[in-house]
Amino acid sequence: MKNSFKELIPLQIRYWLAERHRRKLNHVTFIGITGSAGKSTTTDLTAAIFSVFGSCQYTRGFNRTAAVIGRIWHTNKAHRYCVAEIAASGPGTLEMSARLFKPDIAVVTVIGRDHYSAFKSLEAIAAEKEKLVLALSPQGTAVLNMDDPLVRSMGERCNRRIIWFGEDAKATLRLREAHSHWPAPLTLLFDYQGKTFEVRTQLHGTHMATPVLASLGVALAADLPLEKAIRAIAKVQPPDGRMQEVTGDDGVVFIRDDWKAPHWSLHSPLEFLQAASANRKVAVIGTISDSSGDAAKKYKKVCRQIRDIADLVVFVGPNAHRALRARKDESDTTIQGFSSIRDAADYLQSELRRGDVVLLKGSHRADHLVRLIVNRYNPILCWKDKCDLQIFCDTCPELYKPSTRFPGSMFNLSKRPSINSASGDIRPSAGQ
Repeated sequence: MKNSFKELIPLQIRYWLAERHRRKLNHVTFIGITGSAGKSTTTDLTAAIFSVFGSCQYTRGFNRTAAVIGRIWHTNKAHRYCVAEIAASGPGTLEMSARLFKPDIAVVTVIGRDHYSAFKSLEAIAAEKEKLVLALSPQGTAVLNMDDPLVRSMGERCNRRIIWFGEDAKATLRLREAHSHWPAPLTLLFDYQGKTFEVRTQLHGTHMATPVLASLGVALAADLPLEKAIRAIAKVQPPDGRMQEVTGDDGVVFIRDDWKAPHWSLHSPLEFLQAASANRKVAVIGTISDSSGDAAKKYKKVCRQIRDIADLVVFVGPNAHRALRARKDESDTTIQGFSSIRDAADYLQSELRRGDVVLLKGSHRADHLVRLIVNRYNPILCWKDKCDLQIFCDTCPELYKPSTRFPGSMFNLSKRPSINSASGDIRPSAGQ
């Protein structure tokens, strides 16, 4: 039934079956996580924390209603926790998931301009995300970002217990400092009940302080020891494509932030690149999504901003020619543009060298930029400029013919040793 459940039964019937199954799971603590950014990292960190204390079912990869149904369906009497990343792509798209999931703990990370064209305003985006908070049980807890005005307003309307996180002096978990200077990973200090705590992570970028504090807020909401939660976080690798380090044997280091690239989100990874210590800083940029206004002016402006930070800027995709307009003159080689990802791969193959730190930023569904990394160490055969698959290319059976995998010894994609990615199930190790 495990394989046929999704394939053979219509969504509405699966929803009804999952709703019935959810009513039998009163022993499970359900944690729902939403926001415009940081959901996946918060989910991974939260799942890692809860795995120390019991068996945890959690979201992997997908976050729409069908995925939430599957997460509930595969939660059983052996589980103590269920953590689900819950997304919204337009008005009304989150409500169905929230109503089904019925979280005991609801997290909202930040409100940004993702899917702005569908919602038309930030307030509308916030209203959709707030439906997860509104779905809380009377005894439920909201974990909210106090620094985001729209999230803060949710708390002002919420009549449930609230755990606030952020830099604000009134936050329950108050961020004091956050440092992320490559090659050193993110370290942060926060205050809680008059005591200062240090968190050492394997994440990159100070913006990752938001999911760290959010996950610790969830631990508090579930009355778990804060010190154990901090130790669990220290072991977690970045999720795929979210400021994920990929180190090659040739001394080139890639930082993959290629899941999505809305214009409003560019500042944080670029801030990371600016603070990094490297022989040379390279930025590879794909499609910038949710960008209103004149595309030509937008790409030119963005390219100039990135050039002030990076030694080399490479744009890839149908808008690359627009970025080239930011060149100082015809002899300016610090900005390159390629409409074809195959041409970009050929250029980077010879251009990149030992000591380079390369930020890879793009919209996964539009660009599939991870091929630039995979091809560097084991030449691939799939160079489609358009692909409807919603998986990363390094897991795609179409990438190689006849072989479908690349040798894992060629480079190191960060993995999560405590997580069974196939089942999405985390269980405590012996002795825990």
